[in-house]
Amino acid sequence: MPLNPYQQYRATKVETAGSVDLVVMLYQGAVRFIRLSIEALERNDGKTAHANLVRAQDIVVELLGSLNREAGGQIAEQLASIYDYCFRRLVTANVKKDPVPAREVLGIMRDLGTAWQQIALQQRQAQSQAQAAAAGRMPVVRAV
Repeated sequence: MPLNPYQQYRATKVETAGSVDLVVMLYQGAVRFIRLSIEALERNDGKTAHANLVRAQDIVVELLGSLNREAGGQIAEQLASIYDYCFRRLVTANVKKDPVPAREVLGIMRDLGTAWQQIALQQRQAQSQAQAAAAGRMPVVRAV
């Protein structure tokens, strides 16, 4: 079945993204689904809340599975603990149909997502500078 233009764009974006950009996309997805679940819980729409909480839980599991614990060391272990906690809080929100634990996880995912966005930006800047240097072009630095 052919994809519509938006689906094609999203598929291409994922296929061409670097690993840090993929992590950023996962955080963005988690934030979106948690926000939608909170909205559904607030209007007593348990079915929609459940569907969005499950999708957010799946993303947290993906984030946990993407950790390289050997290379990441203590930071990877700390992230694993955070992801485990977030997963359990999302399950609690789903079982109890309570938006409070979901709001807590939303804050965590937003904060971590912002940090990963900064990492992605720094990585792109470093790559641009390396490419410019390799091409014999140094970035122009203006004195004040």
